[in-house]
Amino acid sequence: MIRRFEPTDLNEILQIEAQAFPKSSYTAEMFFDFYRCFSETFLVFEEDRVLGYIIFEPSGHVISLAVDPPHRRKGIGTHLMQVCEAHCKGDTLFVEVRIGNVGAQKFYERLGFHLKSKIRLYYRTEDAYLMEKKGPRRD
Repeated sequence: MIRRFEPTDLNEILQIEAQAFPKSSYTAEMFFDFYRCFSETFLVFEEDRVLGYIIFEPSGHVISLAVDPPHRRKGIGTHLMQVCEAHCKGDTLFVEVRIGNVGAQKFYERLGFHLKSKIRLYYRTEDAYLMEKKGPRRD
């Protein structure tokens, strides 16, 4: 089930975050800022517990997506991205991906994203790729 993030989800989100992004994990304070700014588009995938999350701007910027490592490759990330795409109002989705994260790059390519450009030192010590997906305008 996909639903909006609730503050009681924070501990599970922090655990997923630490495993998914050990080099640059978001803090609890940052997640609360996201919750304040994007309460409608900060979503979690939950079964018996939270197994993944996505945060996105309605304009199409995917801020963060993570799935609990033992539950990857089961469609959770794809499902979260489908919900994101259905709710975005623009004609382009875009995401920044660490250059060293080949798995994430392939995931987004399978969803129809392509490499747009390189962003130097986006992650302080590592570059990122900006990936985008064009789609029909959904006003």
